[in-house]
Amino acid sequence: MFRTTNSDTPRDNPEALAGAAAGPAGEQEVAALKAQLDETYAKYQRAVADHENFKRRSRQDLVERTQYANEQLVLKLLPLLDNFQRALEHAPEGIDPQWFEGIKLIAKQFEAILQAQGVSSIPAVGEKFDPTQHEAIASEQTDEHEEGTVVEEMQRGYKLHRKVLRPTLVKIAQPRSLQ
Repeated sequence: MFRTTNSDTPRDNPEALAGAAAGPAGEQEVAALKAQLDETYAKYQRAVADHENFKRRSRQDLVERTQYANEQLVLKLLPLLDNFQRALEHAPEGIDPQWFEGIKLIAKQFEAILQAQGVSSIPAVGEKFDPTQHEAIASEQTDEHEEGTVVEEMQRGYKLHRKVLRPTLVKIAQPRSLQ
């Protein structure tokens, strides 16, 4: 790739360059050298651009890997969060109110930790059905809501940053049949 320089080359010997350029053969040699120089410079520019693109892709890759590194752990924790919420929603009567408030605080702390890691719930009730974020598992015939509107959330869905970890399981509105 790299050549050792020879003192007889026109580049190293300006007098030889002047003498070579004097005749028609010398002009052809200068033109050939210029073409070779242009080609080499173009290769250099492509190599620099490729290197810059590689560095940019590597940075993006690192950011994504870092951002989604906890994805599998979060997926395993979501059922635990669901069970916490179910337990709070169906708490039996007669429980010590202070104990119940303590359990609520623990659940909120758990949710806050997940939010700090980039986890957010997917809004559903009242929203237009979005197949990229919702999974329809039932429908309800109604005239109260526009067709395709989510009327009930069966299981909460979650995103990790912009990526859907688990779609929200929903019931959607369908218009009543005209009879």
